[in-house]
Amino acid sequence: MTKTSKDKLKGILIIPLGLTAALVPFSLLIGWNLFTLLLFWFVLIPGLSMYLPTLISSNKNHLIETVLGLIIFYSIMVFMIYDHYQTDYFKAMIVSFVINLIVVTIWSQAKNLKVQTA
Repeated sequence: MTKTSKDKLKGILIIPLGLTAALVPFSLLIGWNLFTLLLFWFVLIPGLSMYLPTLISSNKNHLIETVLGLIIFYSIMVFMIYDHYQTDYFKAMIVSFVINLIVVTIWSQAKNLKVQTA
């Protein structure tokens, strides 16, 4: 494995690990209501998923790492709580997955355009 592929793998894996590390205390200490649900799934998840790969990966464009990390995280979450697929929280999580993929893609592309024009 080359250094670049190791960096990408670390960048991908830091996302589900970091998001899980944020999810556990968030859910145990704060709990879930409409505000915290929206805050976690629609604000913290995309923010952390864009920030975490920059901590350990030397790559400039983290879009692939972010998207793959989000896919892994949401796959784990769906696997863990699939029995509750009829709840509003589960539906909000699935909607946040689609919205977060769109948000991080647009955010990453805008960041790359800003870097290229500077």
